[in-house]
Amino acid sequence: MNAYITSYSLQPVNVVEILFTSLCIFGAVLLHHRARFRALCILLLLEAVLMTFNFSEETGLFNQSTLVTPIFTLSTGPAFYFFVRHLVYSDAYWKRRDMLHFLPMMLAIPFTSHTQSVIAIGSLSLITYGTVSYQLLTKYRRASNASSSAAFDMRLSWLTSIIWIFFVLGATDTVRLNLQTELSYSVLNTWYLAHQSAVLILYASLIGFAVKQPLLFNGVSEFEDRKSSFKAKPSPGDASLSKTLFSQIDQHLVDSELFKQPRLSLNDVAGFMKIGVKDVSNAINIGSGKNFCEYINGLRVTEVQRRIDQGVEKHLTLLDIAVESGFNSKSSFNSAFRQFTGLTPSQYQRQVAASKP
Repeated sequence: MNAYITSYSLQPVNVVEILFTSLCIFGAVLLHHRARFRALCILLLLEAVLMTFNFSEETGLFNQSTLVTPIFTLSTGPAFYFFVRHLVYSDAYWKRRDMLHFLPMMLAIPFTSHTQSVIAIGSLSLITYGTVSYQLLTKYRRASNASSSAAFDMRLSWLTSIIWIFFVLGATDTVRLNLQTELSYSVLNTWYLAHQSAVLILYASLIGFAVKQPLLFNGVSEFEDRKSSFKAKPSPGDASLSKTLFSQIDQHLVDSELFKQPRLSLNDVAGFMKIGVKDVSNAINIGSGKNFCEYINGLRVTEVQRRIDQGVEKHLTLLDIAVESGFNSKSSFNSAFRQFTGLTPSQYQRQVAASKP
């Protein structure tokens, strides 16, 4: 290897490929102990293999007689989808038939000489799996908002953003591939370097966000089962009953201050009220016009506002008050407070102080 490097001058893109391979292997080692992220480890290892073959094909390291890298456009989509599926569903597990998703990759091996065609099919595969992954994240967001007051801390909005960036990078790289006969080598090489660098940064961000993700929601399957049994449009009698039940729930939660319990869930409220989860969910949705997360955090924001308005707790910070009111983190507190008041907590505090004589 040392002799090889001596005889070959590495190009900037080759350095990026080495860094990319190292990053993916490091990320897989870092995350392998977290069950919900193990499918991400598989995606990272596949990308590491892809970058290794990219390096080889550009430098002649392995003396390859067959072009291999185009088939990886058919593996990235399924691997990314399984990563998202295992992240969304806590009860997801691998099945033998899941391997069928990688069959097109294997079938494409004899046709890698038709590079453009394989890449075109791979691009379609990425769009398809990316769309399905986005739909799964939408389900996750709805389920967590409907079932947990800690939905702010469980958000995977960073992953949604990464999917959109993947779409943009995939589209621009498709344009680059289709313009290979029209543009000069230096332009194409610079474009390719920029693309690989952007993907490197994107995967570094993906690993960083995965490591820092504080909480994950576990009840998507339960939410879907519950939702499937709901009536599309409740009758007037059912709606009236739900509003009456909501008044009772609201009164009990305020009187008992149960809303101050961190990570309060729909199941917790149902247990406290000794009624069914579906009935509680229906009552809150119809009675408050909000999902569970919005409703509970609305009670918490109201409590914080009350304590700020009183202005007798000078020894406490806003974050202290937020934690005592049930919020799990500063970010969830700030997001919820701004959502309900249109102001940051500090802005509201200053506004209250200015209004007092």
